[in-house]
Amino acid sequence: MAHQFECTQQDCDFMVRADDEQEIVDMVQEHAREKHGMSMDRNDVQGAIEQS
Repeated sequence: MAHQFECTQQDCDFMVRADDEQEIVDMVQEHAREKHGMSMDRNDVQGAIEQS
């Protein structure tokens, strides 16, 4: 089953989809840190991941 995350920050079109949830968590945490200067807790990322 694929997992998907879309960034909710204004004017950001970052979206990632993968079968491996841990891969998405890692990518989202890196994106948040590098592009938005934010840190995201693993649980916060997991709560925002959609399954398709």
